[in-house]
Amino acid sequence: MRPARALVLVPLLLSALALPACGGSDEGSTEQNPADLEGVSWILTQMTTVGGQTQIVDVGVSAQFDGSSISGNSGCNQYHATYEAQGANISFGPIAGTKKLCGEPGDSTETRYLQLLGDVGSFRISGRSMSMNDTSGTPVLQFSQGG
Repeated sequence: MRPARALVLVPLLLSALALPACGGSDEGSTEQNPADLEGVSWILTQMTTVGGQTQIVDVGVSAQFDGSSISGNSGCNQYHATYEAQGANISFGPIAGTKKLCGEPGDSTETRYLQLLGDVGSFRISGRSMSMNDTSGTPVLQFSQGG
C-alpha cells in the first residue's frame, strides 16, 4: 500500500513546488501606476533622433501631468494635450501649443519632442527617472524629476 501512496504524493508534491515558479516575481515588473506621473515636474534629459541615436537635451523641455492633461515647455513654446493612461499604457490627444519662433536648438528640439510624444504608447517610472516608449516598446524619451 505504501508504494501506491508514494506514486500519488510525489506528483502532487512536485506540482506544488512548481506552482510558485509559474507566477514569476515582481522583479522587472512593468506594472505602473499612472498617478505616479502627477505632482512632479519631469525634465527631458534625452530623446531619440530621427536616425535612432540618443540626443542629450539641455534646452528646458518639461512635462507636468494632472490626471487628464499634460502641459509644459517643449523647448521654445508652451504646450498641452489630454492623455489617457492605464497601467503602463499611455496615449496623448492632439497636442496644442504657442507658436513663437525661438531659433536653434530650441526649434528643432521642440519639433522632435512633440513628434515623439505623439507616438508614445507606454511609460515606465523607476526612482526619479521616467522613460516613455513608442508603441513598439522602444524608449524614445527619458525624463528625470525636476528640483
